[in-house]
Amino acid sequence: MKVKLDLRPREAIMAAQKKVDVMRLTALTLICLFPLMACASLVYGFLLSQELTSQVKSLSLSVEMLKKRHADISENLAALKGDLELYRKAVAFAKDELPALECLSAVEAALLDVMWLSRLEINAGRAMLQGYATTEGEIVEFARGLLASPVISNVDLPVTRRVKRDGMVDVVEFSLNCSLRNLGDLRGGVKGALPEK
Repeated sequence: MKVKLDLRPREAIMAAQKKVDVMRLTALTLICLFPLMACASLVYGFLLSQELTSQVKSLSLSVEMLKKRHADISENLAALKGDLELYRKAVAFAKDELPALECLSAVEAALLDVMWLSRLEINAGRAMLQGYATTEGEIVEFARGLLASPVISNVDLPVTRRVKRDGMVDVVEFSLNCSLRNLGDLRGGVKGALPEK
């Protein structure tokens, strides 16, 4: 049997026992920290993947909503293009037809009960009327009534001749030409006719 005896003084023995091995302590600390760091990394990675998955779902939903909104906007744009085309046609119609409609209204207002028209032609800026009256004075009064309308700018002197109608009645056949104002002139005339505030 072997026995080891330490013959050093007691103080040296106690100091040797209290001495810490730094390398062993560092190695032990690293060995303990490695599993903790690995677990922390796994937990952080899992949480990050969950957050990224949630963000991907949210972005996918946003993309779907944007696609739907884009489709709605495209549909609205197509409808607005149709409305714009309809508006352009309405403006063109108003420019072309408003003077003619106003002219018809003026003729209806100025025509006397004892007169009748046999022909009425309205072309760009001109109107030609033919009809019958019992006297020349009625034709002059009819021309004055036409001049009172804002749509008619000028009435030429009527061409008249006395004819027998249906072989019995003497009537005056007349023909007259009128100049029509355009849409811009009508707007100005209506604006000038309104009382100023």
